[in-house]
Amino acid sequence: MTDNRSVDAERTTSVGRVRGLTAVLLTAVTVGCGVSDEERVRRQLDEIAQIVGIDAGETQMIRQARATRLAMYLAPDVDFDVGAPLIPVQGRDRVSQMALEVRAPSSGASVAFDDVRVTIDPGTRQALATFTARVSDGESVGGDLRDSRTLNVVFAEIGGEWLVQQVRFVRYP
Repeated sequence: MTDNRSVDAERTTSVGRVRGLTAVLLTAVTVGCGVSDEERVRRQLDEIAQIVGIDAGETQMIRQARATRLAMYLAPDVDFDVGAPLIPVQGRDRVSQMALEVRAPSSGASVAFDDVRVTIDPGTRQALATFTARVSDGESVGGDLRDSRTLNVVFAEIGGEWLVQQVRFVRYP
């Protein structure tokens, strides 16, 4: 009887150790594989650049889908001012509508955000991203640079997502 109790105790101890080790490993994997807030903001910017680009021969239906997708990255009360020739607008719906109405050449246009710097304020759960936005002609016509300007973009963490709260023109490089 004593032998069965000691075997049961050893099993219980072994199971406890395995559970403890599993918890430690899961914590290490979660922390090690976790994506930082800065990386999340950078990913948002990469995705936004892809969304606002326009493919050669893009239809109005595709542009509508892009504008709808862009809205998912914007705070409801976003304040948007990238400088002339676009006028400043406020609100997610207005920014999406403006993106839909931008005239683009049939060859398309690509958008890139270069020299991105991101600063996170953990106290306010806001981030400031400063970068150079570059708009180029579509590759089918050579991809020449059309516009370049430095922008400040403020992100706010809302409902666990980093959303664009403000976009401001800074200067022409």
